[in-house]
Amino acid sequence: MADEHHLELLWGGEPPSGRGRPARTTREQVVAAGIARADAGGLHELSMRQVAADLGVGVMSLYTQVESRDGLVVLMIDRAFAEVTDTLGRRDGEPWRDAAARQARTLWDLYGRHPWILDHGHRMPMAPHVLALEDAFYTPFLDIGLPASASANAAIALRSLVTGLARDSRSEQDQVRRTGVGYAEYWSSLNAVFWDRYFDEERYPAMTRLWYAGGFAAEDILAGEGILERAVAAYLDGIAVRVQPGGTGQGTGGA
Repeated sequence: MADEHHLELLWGGEPPSGRGRPARTTREQVVAAGIARADAGGLHELSMRQVAADLGVGVMSLYTQVESRDGLVVLMIDRAFAEVTDTLGRRDGEPWRDAAARQARTLWDLYGRHPWILDHGHRMPMAPHVLALEDAFYTPFLDIGLPASASANAAIALRSLVTGLARDSRSEQDQVRRTGVGYAEYWSSLNAVFWDRYFDEERYPAMTRLWYAGGFAAEDILAGEGILERAVAAYLDGIAVRVQPGGTGQGTGGA
């Protein structure tokens, strides 16, 4: 049966050297070249032939290190996550909110450096460093007075929040590249005609109520700058009200 989850590739170590001529590339070099190619052109532009050309070798030599393009992609994802997993753990004495916010920013920045990770889909590979990031995201929500299931759900929801915002940001950037129209310019042109001519206050009562109450008065309410911090702060506010007495939020770095 084929290893559709690439578990042996991800957890089994380097391929055996075997007999005959030595390999012209290492797995490390192949993965690094794949990341460089995806960083430059996106995951849809990645092919084994292009990676081989970048390395100056024949395409068949890549298959001594990685059995397929899909296998290469999961190794690339794990290598990208390896950039941050050593720094994600909760620090001694660090308040749980600070730890969670720091982890959220770290993941956001990782997506910014390697946006092609978002193109892989929602099912991340069961890879060592991907799992290490997931493990680190649980730690801020331990020992703060939440039930175990609530701690797990809080961490999962925080990762999903960051990933969803990153996907929205990526989509907006793609639209700017395609249309040449920036976010502020788009809304400025829309606002010039839409609200007075088409908007019906009775049809959209919640939005109307917020508008007259000043809910949209802040200039940055829909702006991309700072959106992560605002969203994460609002989310953690909701977690904070559920923290039970006796959950100090002061950790020792462990579970």
